[in-house]
Amino acid sequence: MKTEHRLAETLKLLMSEVPLDSISVTTLSKRCHINRQTFYYHFHDIYDLLTLVFLDESIPKAEETTNIKKLVKIIYSYYSANKNFIDATLSSAGKELFQEFIYNICYQNILRFIEAIPESKKLKPNDRKIITRFYALAYSNSIVYYLSTYKSKSLDGLLTCFCFEDEDNLRKAVRNFSKMRKK
Repeated sequence: MKTEHRLAETLKLLMSEVPLDSISVTTLSKRCHINRQTFYYHFHDIYDLLTLVFLDESIPKAEETTNIKKLVKIIYSYYSANKNFIDATLSSAGKELFQEFIYNICYQNILRFIEAIPESKKLKPNDRKIITRFYALAYSNSIVYYLSTYKSKSLDGLLTCFCFEDEDNLRKAVRNFSKMRKK
């Protein structure tokens, strides 16, 4: 395994035990059995390494979801499996990295949902992306806000953040955008 990925796995493990701000390059290097200079050969600082963690991270089965509600459930399952690591990230200066990670997951899947709507074929690719950005930003911000703000977290609690959402909202958005473009 490459040194960068060993460091990333070790950082994720350490963050499950202690807050990110308490992890030093020295501690991380010792856990990986490398010297500090090797760390600095690969990364500028701990946040640079945390960036790699989220670039390599994925949410299993997210690409198999068929609607937004199922996507939110899969994201919550990922959170549950990585709770300590994510909570440590959310309470650190690395929060934006997690925000971007969740945004990208939402964006990829919502674009896929929109492209599956027959009416979306009438829209230009950029128009589909405009709708996708709107929904991905709304969902990712709501998810991160819920996970970083609420002390008692549950799937039902997270889903109540989206109680206004129904299966037809994306279809309606595509239809409305299509009508607007025709004018």
